[in-house]
Amino acid sequence: AGDDGKAKTQQVSAASTGRILRAVTMRAGPKQKAAAMITVPAKTSVQVISCKKWCQIVYNGKRGWIYKTYIKTGA
Repeated sequence: AGDDGKAKTQQVSAASTGRILRAVTMRAGPKQKAAAMITVPAKTSVQVISCKKWCQIVYNGKRGWIYKTYIKTGA
């Protein structure tokens, strides 16, 4: 099945921390039409996996995506 080794062993240590600026809906993918997962409240600290136009974050043990303007990274 071609396991590339990053399915379950992604390095969490490489993640940085971000702070949510205002309540935002975390989505299942990096697009506006992706399924909504959960609302992340303002002033919440989250783990940031990657950040371009959308940021992949971990909140409450769940991994999802939020739009970059809702988060302050490197705080």
